[in-house]
Amino acid sequence: MVQKNRQSNLRLSELKLPKTFTAQSGLVVNVFEDRWQLAPTGKGNSINVAFLHSFKCDSILKLAVFDTLIHYAQTKSASTVSTQLAALKQSFPSDLEDIDEFKIRWNSLGDSAKKTLKGFLSTAVNNLSHSNLIKYYTIASKYNHKTKFNALCSKKGRLTDYEYDSILQNVRFLCNEIEIIKNEGLDFYQRKNSLPNKNFFSHIKSVMAYRLILQIARRPKQITLLKWCDLLPVGVSFNDENILSEPTFTGINHLHIRSFKIKQSKSENTFRYMPERWSIPLSQSFTELILKYREIYLRGISLNLKKLGIKEFNKEASKLLFHCPIIPDNEIFSANLVSKQLREQLESDNSSLFHISESVLNSYMLTHGRGLSERHGIVHGTNNRLRHTWLCNAAIEGKSLIDISKITNVTLPAARSYLKLGLKERQFIDENYAANELLREAFNPIETVNGSDSLILNDIGCTIGVEKNEKTCVGCEHKARMARPIACYGCENFRPFLDGDHASILFQAEAKCDFLKKYKSGNTKSGSLKRIEKAIRYIKLTIAICDEKKRFQDGLKEHYEDV
Repeated sequence: MVQKNRQSNLRLSELKLPKTFTAQSGLVVNVFEDRWQLAPTGKGNSINVAFLHSFKCDSILKLAVFDTLIHYAQTKSASTVSTQLAALKQSFPSDLEDIDEFKIRWNSLGDSAKKTLKGFLSTAVNNLSHSNLIKYYTIASKYNHKTKFNALCSKKGRLTDYEYDSILQNVRFLCNEIEIIKNEGLDFYQRKNSLPNKNFFSHIKSVMAYRLILQIARRPKQITLLKWCDLLPVGVSFNDENILSEPTFTGINHLHIRSFKIKQSKSENTFRYMPERWSIPLSQSFTELILKYREIYLRGISLNLKKLGIKEFNKEASKLLFHCPIIPDNEIFSANLVSKQLREQLESDNSSLFHISESVLNSYMLTHGRGLSERHGIVHGTNNRLRHTWLCNAAIEGKSLIDISKITNVTLPAARSYLKLGLKERQFIDENYAANELLREAFNPIETVNGSDSLILNDIGCTIGVEKNEKTCVGCEHKARMARPIACYGCENFRPFLDGDHASILFQAEAKCDFLKKYKSGNTKSGSLKRIEKAIRYIKLTIAICDEKKRFQDGLKEHYEDV
């Protein structure tokens, strides 16, 4: 077996393939090894290319396939490369010259594999000029993959307002629990696999990772690329030659963050290679939260440096933090940060050292992105569903094509799909989710209150509801944006009082809505107007459910009186 691999490697050496190349993650890969390590962790981090080495075919064809796969490994994520390799394994016969066998295999492929292989061969022929693969590309190019637009699918598409609000509420509660504690030891930072345990740094960083996705509307992979050097005060330049325009100073003391593209066609190492043109401003509340998280993180680096014998460990930690990933692997708190080799690697702008994998962040999404659904009971705010939600909502609000594309940094053709939402679909979104059994349960009013309840009062001191959990309401951002109790309606922490004067709250909300509409500027809705309109829908729903329950009780009362 060793001799066979050696002979295969000798044949490949004659093709003048590079002995090594640098994968997108920054790892150096030996071309002639049977297994390529493309990333430290995650899906496709290690792929087996032994079957490519054993191809019985013309050497030029083998060169073309290897060269194209190397191109993908240099410019795409390890997960994408593993998908390409799987399609190659299903389609190419052991003798690449056997075009008839290729046709048979091609016809047996599923749509996903056909789409993948067509892209691979297109890259080989059109981008890398491997004309000897044209006979394969001619077959594959006839396949027309029709992408199904599932943005309105109830299980994969846009989240309803109630679902999305429920997810946001859960995340806000988790963020409000994050506190700076001065007496943590290194064990607080080094412990892993502690997602359910809120007493460790692993939990805090997982919450922050998901909150980052919600805040900047970027893919999980892009979140894993972020370093602290990508977070600066608004008005301070990132001074990056690849950013074509400086961020505009807004006059507000906020932070802004730069994100990096992950879909590109550069031939060099692309880990953090191409920043997006525009930075993303962060809200004041999130700015305060991420600075609190930064302080907790910084203390962990300081403790590690102190343990390693660094005298001015706090000062040194502040310098080092600038190069660290925002969402790190916990190994950073036990690593030998005084090692010259490790420090040089860490301080490189394109270093992937201590960055977590996309699969780890996806697990955070499943853990923290849970909410209540009026359609399915429980819903998960996954990356795709969140992106469908943001883009559909933008289209419904009448935003322009360019504005829609900027939200998640998608291409104009991708954004155009959302503009095709017709009137019927928009009405379906707005009107199809009226009160049902799940909503009745979530909004179920209480009939009595007692002294231990945390009461929610109207402006004249009458009870209109209670708080399920007082801590959840303490840090509620909606209270700062809308007068309480208008903001309470629709929150899963709010239980309406059956005999509460909800009609007066509705009157106040509608008056405020009319005022905002009268003095709004332009054709687009302000954030305040959208929030008050959503609150009005929830207040009306609460009134409808209370009235229904009262009618039911009155009916029972009349029945027993007649008896």
